[in-house]
Amino acid sequence: MSARGYSTRRFSFAAGHRYWVDAWPAARNEETFGRLTVPHGHNYTLDVTVHGPIDPETGMVIDLAELKRVVGETVVERFDHADLNADPVFRGRVPTTENIAVAVWDLLAPKLGVERLWQVRVWEDPTLYVDYRG
Repeated sequence: MSARGYSTRRFSFAAGHRYWVDAWPAARNEETFGRLTVPHGHNYTLDVTVHGPIDPETGMVIDLAELKRVVGETVVERFDHADLNADPVFRGRVPTTENIAVAVWDLLAPKLGVERLWQVRVWEDPTLYVDYRG
């Protein structure tokens, strides 16, 4: 049996959003989300973890350049300096940190493979992060 490992690569992007449910009256949105109903932004940190057998020749779970390319093209270029509320992936869902983690997973799983993608961790700030494992 070959050795298995977990590799995590960190990325960052800055994006804006607001918390708002269109189907709700303004008062309910303001009561539920408070100051988060006002457009604001964050400097997000994204940790993407893949797992699998450690290749006996390369010593790697994944070619880290490939991981950097896939996440960069699929997530970072799409979300960096973007209004998340305007992105179709958030149509019908509030771009909370939880939903950003789900969206990142949904974007990466077809590219990296669900058997290889282990976890995405989205840091909104140094005190809040969300882990998601599809």
